Amino acid sequence: MSEKMWRFPDNNYTDEKGLDTSDMEIFKKDPIASLAREICQNSIDASYGEKPVKVEFSLFSVDREEIPGIDELAKQIEKCYEYKKDSPKEGSALTELEKSINKKTIKCLRISDFNTTGVVGANDYRSGQPFYSLTKGSGVSDKVGTSGGSKGIGKFASFVVSTTNTVFYSTKANDDSTGFIGISKLRSVPMPEVDEDLMTIGIGYYGKNKKNFPVLEELNLDKSFKREEKQYGTDVYLIGFNEDKAWKTDIIAKILESFMVAIMNEELEVKVAEHLVKKSTVADIIYSEEFEKERTKTEVKQIRAQYELLQEDESVISEELTIDENNTVTVYVKQYDQQNESSATKHCVMVRYPYMKITYIRPGAFLPFSALCVIHDNPLNKKLRAIENPQHTDWEIKRLNDFPKEKKETRELKKKLENTVTEFINNVLRASGNESSDIEGAGEFLPSQDDISGISGEPAMGEKIHVKTVTPVKVQTPKTEKAGEKGEGYDMTKGEQAEDGTEEGRPLKKRKKPTPNPNPEPKPEPKPNPPVKEGEKPILKKVPLSGMRYRTVVTDKNSGKYDCIFKSLYTENECELSIRQCGEAADKYPVEIISASIDGVPCEVKEGKIIGIKIEKDKNYKISYKVNIDEMFASEVILNAIR
Repeated sequence: MSEKMWRFPDNNYTDEKGLDTSDMEIFKKDPIASLAREICQNSIDASYGEKPVKVEFSLFSVDREEIPGIDELAKQIEKCYEYKKDSPKEGSALTELEKSINKKTIKCLRISDFNTTGVVGANDYRSGQPFYSLTKGSGVSDKVGTSGGSKGIGKFASFVVSTTNTVFYSTKANDDSTGFIGISKLRSVPMPEVDEDLMTIGIGYYGKNKKNFPVLEELNLDKSFKREEKQYGTDVYLIGFNEDKAWKTDIIAKILESFMVAIMNEELEVKVAEHLVKKSTVADIIYSEEFEKERTKTEVKQIRAQYELLQEDESVISEELTIDENNTVTVYVKQYDQQNESSATKHCVMVRYPYMKITYIRPGAFLPFSALCVIHDNPLNKKLRAIENPQHTDWEIKRLNDFPKEKKETRELKKKLENTVTEFINNVLRASGNESSDIEGAGEFLPSQDDISGISGEPAMGEKIHVKTVTPVKVQTPKTEKAGEKGEGYDMTKGEQAEDGTEEGRPLKKRKKPTPNPNPEPKPEPKPNPPVKEGEKPILKKVPLSGMRYRTVVTDKNSGKYDCIFKSLYTENECELSIRQCGEAADKYPVEIISASIDGVPCEVKEGKIIGIKIEKDKNYKISYKVNIDEMFASEVILNAIR
């Protein structure tokens, strides 16, 4: 038999596949976004001839009978429905599939690319050829080197968006091959007409013969579109598409967020319905009232930050950094003043060749900034591509668990990349300008230049604080709790972070129980002083300075370095400061202070406490100290006057 039709092969008495397989589930969290990323990534990989690569998303309607083999496909969907209509998990989804495939007019989405090679191998349809891998492969990819995708499962994002789980691929390739094939990802159903124990594999193909080979002609479902001679490229037809009112801006936003560098380098242009996204139109889109209204504030901020970082602007510092003898990256940094700090993302977007955003890192700097790192076409790029997750949204070292040597090399190179980028960003922030910046609202507690002008040769309190690399932390104004007569303490917390790296949405994790008491035998509180006898000197007492409010800033949690910032309510000639770690209940443990300085001037530490502190009423102080704990902890600051 060689006629064109739908065929659903049997499973040869093996496993039964459900509707929600892992290759589909992975893209269901954000289907439109996944579709936009996968399509544009594949098109850039196939760049050929003129630049930029052009991608077009076009919605159209087609009469049901014009879809190849529609009645056969509808019958198969009906079999799936009858078999599992009572399933709590699949019943409702199969109901929607059946409704969608039986509509008289079906809305479809055509996605076409231009200035690409097309997908070669439709004529020579066999394993190893790109068209075979696209249509028959799962976890199979022949992409190598610096190609954006290499997992071989990104194509399943298209099926997730289709309301019938059906997609047609049509290509006109530069190997002079033309062909199309249809694929429907359904579920396994019994085949009683053949054998009562036999089932389908759940996937069907529309092809020209029993081997499910492609039909060697171009598919033109969209009557308004036809490729010209030698106009190479690929057309993907999604059969059934929900025309959500935000679908256009969903695609546009994800393309801008993921491929801003490619667009600004004029490597990519995208047309979404009537909207053209290219270098010359980006500003009009992202600064429009409509875009701001339809996207979240965080999304708008992140997209605008990438655009602004790629402008030839004196406010942007860029430099090509050497990671090792074989690898370089280009980093862009922009610092914001107090009036514009709400525009800062406070992270560095990581983009790898061919110019697709993968993830971000947080350098740990407290000053408001945005940054962008572009990894070039080099061995580092190849190593990172090998550890990307299927969604291309993170680098996961554990993917090399079976290759310990490669894992170690990749981890070290990735760490070197992050350290180099972090160091550059912090150096830029430390050196940029003389304007003072308010560190997360700490300005009201910091001494003015006049207050500390008497300290010569030491950094002034008004200057920026150099913060070493730390785990991403957002320092927030803490809720204070009375800590008894010893003053006021509070729980130190990490800032809330959403999945995309912004400081919103995620509830704080429950604080871990503190580690065992670092000082298992704390000294007892001093006994009351005996009365002073005639001729003897008076014995000094420790008097708690209550009512003081302390702001603790983490400068390097890995090294146990913190700053305590406060405004004094008292004038005292001699004080003693100590830190206690708070447990989940009322238990508290003394923490040993190793070294300290006050307003940049080293001070004396004795028995784990800072001594000899002199304070004046209404004056601001910053006490920098290092403790013997290398993890964040809930703390209580105790300041006693020695009288």
